[in-house]
Amino acid sequence: MNDESERTRLIAEIMRVIREPSMPEGTRLAGLTLIGWLARRRPDEAPHSVGIAEARESERRLRATRVKSR
Repeated sequence: MNDESERTRLIAEIMRVIREPSMPEGTRLAGLTLIGWLARRRPDEAPHSVGIAEARESERRLRATRVKSR
């Protein structure tokens, strides 16, 4: 039970930090990846991967839009 509460606390702390507006995008993505890893249900279970390809494509579209708008 102690490990579970520590894991939950760590996820919450990472979420708080990556919400900072000054957080670099690469660091934010690394934090989200770490949260995904920590959120596994069992030690032998792989991180959730459904939607990763879609999220990466969405990120590419957002970046392309930002570049065009400059």
